Amino acid sequence: MNLGKYDLIVSDVDGVILMEGEPIWENIKALRELTSKGKKLALVTNNSGFNRVLLSRQISYLGLDVNPSLIITSSVSAATYLKERGNVQSVFVVGEEGLSDELKGFGFKVLTVSDANENLPDSVVVGLDRLSNYDKLSLAMRCISKGSLFVATNMDKLWPSKEGLKLGAGALVKAISFALNREPDFVAGKPNPWMLKVVMERSGVTDKDRIVVIGDQLETDVKMGNDEGIDTILVQTGISKEEDIDRVMIKPTYIVNNLLDLL
Repeated sequence: MNLGKYDLIVSDVDGVILMEGEPIWENIKALRELTSKGKKLALVTNNSGFNRVLLSRQISYLGLDVNPSLIITSSVSAATYLKERGNVQSVFVVGEEGLSDELKGFGFKVLTVSDANENLPDSVVVGLDRLSNYDKLSLAMRCISKGSLFVATNMDKLWPSKEGLKLGAGALVKAISFALNREPDFVAGKPNPWMLKVVMERSGVTDKDRIVVIGDQLETDVKMGNDEGIDTILVQTGISKEEDIDRVMIKPTYIVNNLLDLL
């Protein structure tokens, strides 16, 4: 496997660099080695709970330096989409602090439960929310049924944790979709190629032959890269395994057990 031709490495976070906040050291050591040889590293994650500045600091302690401008989360994607619409000012969030913080940073008013009960939000944004409950999901569903824009940060079915696989944001989105018999108006995260295009613009590396995407999920990371004609690496430290390829019919350029196999 010749990685010499790549100038930009676009990596996922959960299942590649971190597992529920804990470092995956084999992969980190490999990425350190690659960046020491002059490769640029950007992070593209469907985890809407990450605060980009805090994530940048966290991984810098692990020896990986990534500027927050090269960390593209599904929260950033969702906020950018809403900003470009120009007709959204208030948002009700089913999600965690990182998502709310990003939306506030883009100038949106994030409504509380009591606010959303009294005033219909312009949009509902649904992401991974480990503290969500039946009432909060029901309120989000009612707002959407009354006309609020329905935005999902991502449709990940599963989320890797130290205890094993857990429900992803897509499971929460699907609960609302099933109840209303409608899909979201916009899905911000991978495999949406918009996230990849933003990284290319911000990194200055626009030649697709000089970019490689690393991820642990075939249906998000690998599909995003494949759809853009960019080489992909499936690393088997998260969700997808080699035996899943025939089932989902998505084939990466390379398959490794961990990223040390690249060296």
